[in-house]
Amino acid sequence: MHRAEYGVSMFGRRRPTQPSEDPAVAFIEALLDRASTTHPAGAWQGRARHALTICACVTPDHSPDWIIFDTEEGIGWRRWPDDLPDIEVVHAPLEAGGHADPSEVLAWLQCTAEDPWGAGGDGSGDADVLTELQRWIAIS
Repeated sequence: MHRAEYGVSMFGRRRPTQPSEDPAVAFIEALLDRASTTHPAGAWQGRARHALTICACVTPDHSPDWIIFDTEEGIGWRRWPDDLPDIEVVHAPLEAGGHADPSEVLAWLQCTAEDPWGAGGDGSGDADVLTELQRWIAIS
């Protein structure tokens, strides 16, 4: 969903360049790091209660995709690369996911939006996932 852009070298050859990263990404990952450090989820295999997958593709800039999850102990997260083996994907009894603009994900993590989908995004799944994961962020 994210396209590489091309620049021209001084020899006139086109070379791929990395698109600029969406400005919200650093803030999102800082909030997730803070929450997962304050309230670490621990081992998640077979213990995750809620799992949220976010494809942050509603942006002209580059943005990673994320998996955010919790256990009884706390919250965890990871980037979700395209080639992530299924065994590494966090599965839980309650799951939600969708496509979002990173700025809307940030607003949700900052508890100023009910969901990360906002204008232009779409999501589905169990609404309790969003509530419970947002709660971990709010108390961090």
